[in-house]
Amino acid sequence: MKVHTRILAIFMFFQFSSFAQSSSENKIDLESNFNLPGYLKLDFGFTIVENKGHSLKSDLFPSRSLDLYYSKPLFLGEDFSFNPGIGISNDRLSFSNDIILSEFVDLDGNRNIIVDTLSFSPDKNSLKSTYLVVPLDFRYYFGSGSYDKRRFFIGLGGEIGLLLNSSTKLKEIKNNSSNVIKNKKDFGINDLKYGISFQIGVGNFHFYYKRYLSNLFDSSSVPMYENVNPNINKVGLSFSIF
Repeated sequence: MKVHTRILAIFMFFQFSSFAQSSSENKIDLESNFNLPGYLKLDFGFTIVENKGHSLKSDLFPSRSLDLYYSKPLFLGEDFSFNPGIGISNDRLSFSNDIILSEFVDLDGNRNIIVDTLSFSPDKNSLKSTYLVVPLDFRYYFGSGSYDKRRFFIGLGGEIGLLLNSSTKLKEIKNNSSNVIKNKKDFGINDLKYGISFQIGVGNFHFYYKRYLSNLFDSSSVPMYENVNPNINKVGLSFSIF
């Protein structure tokens, strides 16, 4: 009886070992065959207001920009690629002067936007805009290698974005307590943004500069008493998450 038990145990051991090895090989083969045909990329930078003569004064470092998008390089040769993509862009302007954007409806039912001067100095006052973006870039690679793997490149392209939402944030510290007011409206922000971009980098890491040709506000919704409709520029770095 003991002999039969030992033989059965040895048989089950080899069967389990064979099954485990087969499962491990299948897992390795599955992982080696899984290859995302593109890159999930993250752009981190700073938003800069351009044009003088408006009331929007911003601080550079708190005015951050964060873009997350998918990009698929299409090589037209070993040294030249076209890179379309799609993603989400979040731009924030942190104001250095004591203002905030406000929206109100007058007695005639007309919507008006105004750069409102605050009666106090806030701890934070900012404007955030979120866009669905489509970046389109052309890149030229230098040196030998396999396509975009660790090769130096320069790129030129463009970006177009559709506004999803916008909001303001006002934070005041009073009597050692924090009071935060968030207001989610469009504030006359342009529904469509578009511009050109320049990149320089190596492999899937690069520095970028984006200059938007569209204005911050829609032409019909420029804030009251403002003579200039500003533009936005962005500068930062980009890298692949995977």
